[in-house]
Amino acid sequence: MHIAIDLDNTVLDATTAHITYYNRASGKALTAADIQDFYIYRSYGWNQEERDIIYAKHGHDIHWHSAPYPNAADSLRQLSLQHELSIITARPMLFRDVTIDWLNHHKFTYTNISFDENKLEACIAAKVDVLIDDAPHYAEEFARMRKPIILYDQPYNRAVTSEFVLRAANWVEVNRHIQHLATGLK
Repeated sequence: MHIAIDLDNTVLDATTAHITYYNRASGKALTAADIQDFYIYRSYGWNQEERDIIYAKHGHDIHWHSAPYPNAADSLRQLSLQHELSIITARPMLFRDVTIDWLNHHKFTYTNISFDENKLEACIAAKVDVLIDDAPHYAEEFARMRKPIILYDQPYNRAVTSEFVLRAANWVEVNRHIQHLATGLK
């Protein structure tokens, strides 16, 4: 089975790292509990252009200082023994090097990596069987196409429901879904 995996808020805690640097830039003191939107910058009252300026300045540090979720690296190592793993992230190419360095530093296993905001198109082109992601808009796109997605549970994606959306609160649950899907594809 070919599995595509997102990075931010799927294998790592991007919210805490973003908040740390966004608080410094804004002078605010938001916490993870304050974030209910996939687009964290909206919680700061910023528009896309303002966010892009802050992100360009702090993005390297945000990505380097993001903490991996428990069991994520070990799970991917185990999954790589039986499946092809492709990381598909919407991060800009500007952060390619820090992303790969971070993955190597934390001993993540993968076959391919792609930096692409159109994940549905990237997954179709790569013949991906299932995507693991946290983004509600990607979950909705995959569900409309009747493609399975494991949605890593976050406050901002809880309204998404579909028979093709398999919700996981941790990597143990992700692995259970993968095992179930792999059995169904044999």
